[in-house]
Parts: sequence; structure tokens; C-alpha cells
Amino acid sequence: MKVIGMTNDTGTRDRVIRLQVKLEHVTAQPSDAQTKVNAMHDLLMQARGVRWMILPAMAGFLASFITKYLHLPLSK
Repeated sequence: MKVIGMTNDTGTRDRVIRLQVKLEHVTAQPSDAQTKVNAMHDLLMQARGVRWMILPAMAGFLASFITKYLHLPLSK
């Protein structure tokens, strides 16, 4: 009977060790995510003036797209 108890204790110890490793991994993930978010925020703050250039570029693309296909409904 003691052999079974020892095996069960060893199994429980192994499960606890595996759980601790998983917990360390889970707690490390938010730290990595926060680092990535901070890097993305810094990048966007550096490119604050560029966002005003994106809007006219999108408007130009949309205007060219509309102009390209505007004649199709009007020609029928």
C-alpha cells in the first residue's frame, strides 16, 4: 500500500511542478504583450504627422476607383 501512496504523491508533485511551469508561462505572456503594445504606441506617436497623409491618400484612391467604374452604370 505504501508503494501506491508514494506513487500517488510523486504524481501529485509532478502535476504541481507542471502547473507551476504553465503558470510562469502565462504570467510571462502579458508582459510580452505589454512590451509589444508599448512599442506600437511609440511607433504611432513618432508617425503622428503621417496619419494626416494617409487620409488624402485614401481619398485619392477612392476617387480614382469611383472614376474608373462610374461610367459603367451611366452607359446603360
